[in-house]
Amino acid sequence: MKRFKEFIIALVIIIIIVLIQLIIFKTGTEVNTNESNSTNTLLEDVKISVEQKLENEKTYSMQTGSSFAKIGNIIIYNNSTDNIFKYDCKEEKLDLLYTMEDGVNKLYFDGEYVYAMPNYYRGKGIYRIDLQGNAEKIYDGASIQLWLTADKIYFTDQVGYDRINGTPQGNLCIMNKDGSDKQTIIENVKNYFKIHNNTIYYTDLTSRSIYSANIDGANKKELAKGRTYISNVDDNCLTYIDFADNEAYRVIYLNTNENHKLGMFGNDVFSENGNYVFTRKGTDGNNIETEFSLYKINPENNTEEIIWKAHGGFERLAYIDDEFAYFTSGQSMYKVNLKTGEETDFPKRYYYYLNGYGYTFTQKDSEITSFEVCNLKTMEINKDDIGL
Repeated sequence: MKRFKEFIIALVIIIIIVLIQLIIFKTGTEVNTNESNSTNTLLEDVKISVEQKLENEKTYSMQTGSSFAKIGNIIIYNNSTDNIFKYDCKEEKLDLLYTMEDGVNKLYFDGEYVYAMPNYYRGKGIYRIDLQGNAEKIYDGASIQLWLTADKIYFTDQVGYDRINGTPQGNLCIMNKDGSDKQTIIENVKNYFKIHNNTIYYTDLTSRSIYSANIDGANKKELAKGRTYISNVDDNCLTYIDFADNEAYRVIYLNTNENHKLGMFGNDVFSENGNYVFTRKGTDGNNIETEFSLYKINPENNTEEIIWKAHGGFERLAYIDDEFAYFTSGQSMYKVNLKTGEETDFPKRYYYYLNGYGYTFTQKDSEITSFEVCNLKTMEINKDDIGL
């Protein structure tokens, strides 16, 4: 009887222990479920911002002018041949869209049509290509830069050619997107122009000064002298390089017209997460530091602060999000935590950046073999082995 009681007591103790373990497990499971729900909420937040993502893609594809454009599931790409390709991200399908007999200098995309210009020395014109591959030449003259809006094309009607820099020069014009009703709005423009808030920012061909003007070309105003090259502009500031001052990197604060010199050489990235300049800081006279510094522009008080220094070399600032800065150098790529300065290498370089993702096409013997998308924060990669 005594042994039976001891057995019952032991059994009760075991049951209590098991119940405690179950409670702990259930609590842990509930915590994990909450974390999962939190992640799902974050994903839903991302889905809510799909409209903003689409707007970012339109801005990039309609204004940048490169070999890559993306709006929604459609990517337009030129692989340094005479061919323009269309890649459907949803179907994971690559198609040859159109072959430009005079090569491809730049392409733009508004979601309905691709606008492309041939290589300057091989041909002239602006071509409009629909997504079925039907093309028409909407302008016969030479141009090196377009700027698309919902219903208009702003472009430089090329006059002569800068053989050294290969940049636009000529008259800034506007026309309908079918090529009709061409008008000149600003004469003698040099280098790439920018349009922001119905204001045009450009370099004057004669003086090489930076000017602003109304969207119709009226009310011209000089902003900076020198031998200038505009880099970026937003509501608060404009960045540019002054070749008359040893390629000095400068920022103009548009509310006061304050002009600050940050360094020499480099590049910048303007984004919804802030504006950053990557340049070699000046020391005294014309001397500069060996390493590059990453400046954050603070438009609220018209100041700049150095938040990170590179180790030397020839890095280029490629992209900025709310947590990291991304740099490329040759075929390599790494990211820097903006708070801690910690550096993380990527396994390969990505060449195009949009909405937190890096994109690249791989080719062999001029034939595209794969397409990769990388989540820049998590470094997760999705690869599609493709072929025509």
